Amino acid sequence: MASRKPFGRAFDIDAGVTRLARLPALAWWQSVLIGVVCAAVMLAVRQTLSILYGDVPGFMILLPGVIVAALAAGRVAGLTAVATSLVGGWLVLDVALFGPGMIDQLARVTTINFIIVGLFAAIVASAFRKIVKRLDASVVELKASESRATETESQLHAMVDQAAAGIARVGLDGRVVSGNARFAQIIGRTSDQIVGIKTSDVTHPDDIAPTQDALEAALAGGEGHVEKRYIHPDGTVVWAFTSLRALTSASGEVIGFVAVLVDITAAKCAEAALRESESRFRDIADTAPVLIWVTAQDRTRAFVNQAYVAYHGGSYEDARTGDWRDMIHPEDQAMILEQSIAGEATGRPFAMEARYRRADGAYRWLRSFSRPRLSAGGEVIGFVGVAFDVTDARQAGDDLKRINELLEDRVNQALAEKARAEADLMHAQRMEAIGRLTGGVAHDFNNLLTVVIGALDIILRSPDDAAKRKKLGEAALAAARRGEGLTHQLLAFSRRQTLRPQPVDLNAHILEGEPLLKRAVGEAVELRLRLRRGGAAVNVDVAQFEAALLNLVVNARHAVKDGGRIGIQTQSCEVQTGDVIDLPAGQYVCVTVSDNGSGMDADVMARVFEPFFTTKAVGKGTGLGLSQVYGFARQSGGAVRIRSKPGRGTQIKLYLPPLAEGMAIAEPETVAATTSVSNRRLLLVEDDASVAAVALELLQDTGFEVQTAETAPRALELLADEAFDVMLSDIVMPGGMTGIELAQQVARDYPAMKVVLTSGYAGDDVDEALKDAPWPFLRKPYSGEALAAILGGSDDTTQS
Repeated sequence: MASRKPFGRAFDIDAGVTRLARLPALAWWQSVLIGVVCAAVMLAVRQTLSILYGDVPGFMILLPGVIVAALAAGRVAGLTAVATSLVGGWLVLDVALFGPGMIDQLARVTTINFIIVGLFAAIVASAFRKIVKRLDASVVELKASESRATETESQLHAMVDQAAAGIARVGLDGRVVSGNARFAQIIGRTSDQIVGIKTSDVTHPDDIAPTQDALEAALAGGEGHVEKRYIHPDGTVVWAFTSLRALTSASGEVIGFVAVLVDITAAKCAEAALRESESRFRDIADTAPVLIWVTAQDRTRAFVNQAYVAYHGGSYEDARTGDWRDMIHPEDQAMILEQSIAGEATGRPFAMEARYRRADGAYRWLRSFSRPRLSAGGEVIGFVGVAFDVTDARQAGDDLKRINELLEDRVNQALAEKARAEADLMHAQRMEAIGRLTGGVAHDFNNLLTVVIGALDIILRSPDDAAKRKKLGEAALAAARRGEGLTHQLLAFSRRQTLRPQPVDLNAHILEGEPLLKRAVGEAVELRLRLRRGGAAVNVDVAQFEAALLNLVVNARHAVKDGGRIGIQTQSCEVQTGDVIDLPAGQYVCVTVSDNGSGMDADVMARVFEPFFTTKAVGKGTGLGLSQVYGFARQSGGAVRIRSKPGRGTQIKLYLPPLAEGMAIAEPETVAATTSVSNRRLLLVEDDASVAAVALELLQDTGFEVQTAETAPRALELLADEAFDVMLSDIVMPGGMTGIELAQQVARDYPAMKVVLTSGYAGDDVDEALKDAPWPFLRKPYSGEALAAILGGSDDTTQS
């Protein structure tokens, strides 16, 4: 760029020329006018200086006007200024002022000289004007180009400064000429410090030689690359990938290098961490006692650990590149290959187990687990596998299986021995129970028989003493009645008592029997009833229920003191599985008898339902009361649960199945009046001769004409020969035919004949048949009144 000159050196040529050249293009008349004006101005100057010229015409002083006109307006203006100057110089000034005589030879010379010089100056000045204008256009274009270059350079510098890579120009001497901010950051200096710094001074010593090799490659006309470390002033090391290219001048001479640096410290750290991790993995894998391998996507082994190498045999490469399928036992080949292909196809972990040949030739059982390796995109690029030697475990499993089988045999033997021991124990317990039962029965029956035998003996020895005979007969009859009750209790406990259930409302029977129950507990004990609203409908034997309830109330009375309290409650109970022993889950009707008496301990509760077990003093109880309750509940399809604690009273809950839907509660029965039986014939079927003799007397006293038979076949023979109105048959008889079977045949063959059954004992099969039998049933022992009532009354009457 041209420099500005100070005042005293004419004027600023650059500015003046530029202003001159930038004058706009003029019309011809404008040029002429400019020429005239410039000439007029110079003529005025000459006139002012005329005193200096004297008689000499001063044309040369007019020459600057010509030059200025030519420069300002071009050639036309310059020529006009020459012409105007001549005219003005001669005609106006010289002639007017000095007169015609002043023109002489010198004046002509001066005039000619002015014409020549003026014309030349006008031509030269106008040509100079054109040159200046062209020069100015070039200067303007040059300045525009310079401005564009400056802007481009600024943009380039901005782009370089914003680049993620470090960019620097380095001289042949290895010193930095310039560099961007990223370059300064990478080498650990500021932008002001990088210029002139020598690159070798910031390079790690171990990387100087590789850097020199890269420079030589760049000097050879190519591009040099090197991964090198730069050391910061604080000792920090930065890894950078450096690219070098030679920088040449216009003449092709190498004047330096352009270096591009990319910071790869993070990648180097990650690479180092990866190498460390891989090294750690290898160390762990090689010290692991199991086989470990890593497969590539083509199923080849990319890595195997030392345990794998030891199992395979040979070198590491032999183990890694060897075909693992050759190690599989021939019998397991197809299975394992199928499982392997199927497992890999799922892209999920899978397991296999087979025999593989070890380096010593032995086959061992290996259980392997494979897990897929995934790429960054989630694609399976291989598997990581682990295999455990499970040969010993399988052998142990086989041994354990044999031991289990042996143990099972031993357990079965032990269970058999236990069963035999339990059977022996149960037999012993049964014998003990039978002993207690026999002893109890014998004790009670001996007492009863003592009364009966003694009374009968005295009656026989005192035939004339009617009062004594009546008194002793009544005593004997009472003893026999107690024996009857004892027998019924024994049958109820053993569930051999034949029940005649019917739909009843327990609430009604409890209310009906309340006066009797109050007499049983006495006035000193409070009896409370809490009966379920809506009734307590069940299907039970009413007589047995009343007996069971009375037994529970009497037991409660013995447990409470005067002023105590006994409660009877009916309610609906929901029973869950396991709540009550031997009772299925469901809905039941519960009858609860509770007291606030002395209570029982666990030992007493464990035996409370055993026959003849009692805590009362000798002669105060038979021990059959609760056993009768238990037998009645079980035979009725229910159960009994007892809860008690010493000093806190007792609660006994009787569970009974509710009345089935569709069953109606029976109306209270009335015993029909005894009808006349005179002149009616009765067939008595009884195998016991003594019972038959007594029954014969009783029946004859009631007015029947009686014929006896000891067996059912004999009865059928008599029925075939004679006509009878009624048949009274025992149920259990010899001869291969029971009383029920006899009754069934008689009902078919003689439908008009009335049949009554009787028994003192019945088995399960007879109970089942008797349950739905349509014939009246009379329990033994029976009296003449009972016989008369059932034989002469309703067919549905049952006597106990």
